[in-house]
Amino acid sequence: MIRLRSFAKINLGLEVTGRRPDGFHTLRTIFQTIDLSDVLELRPVARPRISLAGDDPRVPWDDRNTIARAYRLIGENYSLRRGFDVRVRKHIPPGTGLGGGSGNAAVMLLFLDRYFNLSVPAAQLQEMAAVLGADVPFFLRGGTALGEGIGDQLTPLPPLRPRAVALHIPARSVSTALVFSRFPLTKAGFAGKIQLFLRKGDFSILQNDLERVTFELFPEIREIKEKMAKAAGGFVQMTGSGSAVFAIGHGRRLSDLSRRLPGTILTRFIGKKYYQERIGVWPSGKASAFGAEIRRFESSRPRKTT
Repeated sequence: MIRLRSFAKINLGLEVTGRRPDGFHTLRTIFQTIDLSDVLELRPVARPRISLAGDDPRVPWDDRNTIARAYRLIGENYSLRRGFDVRVRKHIPPGTGLGGGSGNAAVMLLFLDRYFNLSVPAAQLQEMAAVLGADVPFFLRGGTALGEGIGDQLTPLPPLRPRAVALHIPARSVSTALVFSRFPLTKAGFAGKIQLFLRKGDFSILQNDLERVTFELFPEIREIKEKMAKAAGGFVQMTGSGSAVFAIGHGRRLSDLSRRLPGTILTRFIGKKYYQERIGVWPSGKASAFGAEIRRFESSRPRKTT
């Protein structure tokens, strides 16, 4: 069995900057990977197909799943002669703004590239990732990055110093499409606070433009943020379109918060190097978790389809 890890992200600030002709909103955000991960367990099978199962009933374990979509997308460009039975242990719930499905898709792309020795050009891999979702390109590398466009235009940033994070994950999930459909595009989205943060490094500058809409739709998420801010102090913000809320502050107060507010866990920032070492496959093409399974199939490299 092959085991891969798929990590979560948080958004350190999020500014909605406009809307494209196709209706998608453009934004500016800082992505940061954190030490919370799903586990993908893969068993190779002889036929070129993929089957999925997982322990979270809220996730579609069928052709709509991002893992299955990643397998099909690679298969449309390269002739894959083998497939996989995939079992996923979910620790990153859907609809929480933590990028669980996007991370799953990115790790699957990286895995297939290495497992079948495809040597997919980096630019093509980025394009495939963007087809699967706006956040997927970020998860090809992890660490800290500035995201622009719809989140797929990435600029790597210097790693932030290690910080503890208290992360509250409500039982409620939030539809990103619903939140963006209710977002009123005004000049408030052009404040440029992220650029100011990049110059000064002061977290208190940052804000998430989507909080107002999400809080109006789901007032209980606002209440969670208020409770966390009161108990932990420091910097507290919703990630993505919600529903998860995180706090960055003093370790002891964060530990107290995790005990006092059910649904809150302690995690931390993780950098690009740690991320790439732990997911189980290096973006550069090196594998850290495949062992004999990789070597057994290296002699049967698939053909690129035309």
